Amino acid sequence: MLVTRQGLRPMPLRSVLNFRFSRLNSNLPQNFNPKKDLPSQGEWKHLKQHIPGEAAQTNDLRERIPKFPLTKENVPTLLPRPGVPRVGPKMTFRQVIHILKSKSKPELIYEAEPHRLYFLACFCCAVVFAVYGCVLLEFAWFQANKDYDENKEELAEPLRKREFAKQLVGYSSLGALALFMSYHIATFPTRLIRRMWYLPGPVEHVRFTSYSLIPGRPTPVITVPLHDLARKHQARVWTGKGFYGTSDKSLFFFVLKEISKNKTWIVDRRGFFWSDGRVFDFLFGKETIAEAEAGIPYDEQIGIVNREVKKKKKELRAKHGMFYQWKLGALEVKGDLNKATNYVKSLRSGNDPKGLPKDKQ
Repeated sequence: MLVTRQGLRPMPLRSVLNFRFSRLNSNLPQNFNPKKDLPSQGEWKHLKQHIPGEAAQTNDLRERIPKFPLTKENVPTLLPRPGVPRVGPKMTFRQVIHILKSKSKPELIYEAEPHRLYFLACFCCAVVFAVYGCVLLEFAWFQANKDYDENKEELAEPLRKREFAKQLVGYSSLGALALFMSYHIATFPTRLIRRMWYLPGPVEHVRFTSYSLIPGRPTPVITVPLHDLARKHQARVWTGKGFYGTSDKSLFFFVLKEISKNKTWIVDRRGFFWSDGRVFDFLFGKETIAEAEAGIPYDEQIGIVNREVKKKKKELRAKHGMFYQWKLGALEVKGDLNKATNYVKSLRSGNDPKGLPKDKQ
């Protein structure tokens, strides 16, 4: 049988090249312009406001007044900072810490979201306590004068003045306490940390910015040695919840204590964290890399200990019965009695002469 060979004729080289180049060029867009797809100057200026470390921070009154509705203040506005390593399948926590320690320039490790709700809450509470304090002081002055004028006990003038001073101090104590609370609440925003940098070197330092008490003043910049700044032992930064693993429903901030000055600084959990919250546990919790990487919260550590105790009790109950506590206690008492008996016997035997034969004793 003869087979036709028309389908096996070779194609010309020119047609093959045209076919291949047409296939390659078919996936490219016709009107591709890289410069046209880049953000404009206005768009880039707006985008920089949401990149940590790029926006300019001021102390204007405008940055302290919240925007209505207040739900807008709870919306995150900061994007992840480009170039910051993240712990994942391709990078371990130890490698992330090594990258941070090998920096030669200050590295931004934290930036907070706007603190407008803090200012609003502190302002309202400070005004309330100030009003209460003034009212209580006025009442103290009125009541002390009233008791002085009435003089029900018919005291002499020196005794009346002494009682007037005692009553004035007693009545005004609550008012002074309210004014003291008002002052501390009003100055609370001055302890909020806005930005924080890690400063490498032979002696590691941390630099951060806060708020001035009066709007329009220069931004306070504080530099502290890293070993002088620590968080509380129980308050872990890492919770495993949220984008940076720092979200906590019970408390929306954590405290860093400046040990040498006994001063506290407030860090909002809503904000940008370098890599994730475990880096802060390593830096300020004075933990090892393994402890920080495990990220076991303090409550969970207590839970692990309690579960181990319950497991041990269950094993003892299965081995010694329901009244295992009494049984183990009786065994301990028996052991103590045996030790006491042996000790008394050793004292009695110690009174006999030693080293002499029995016939010479």
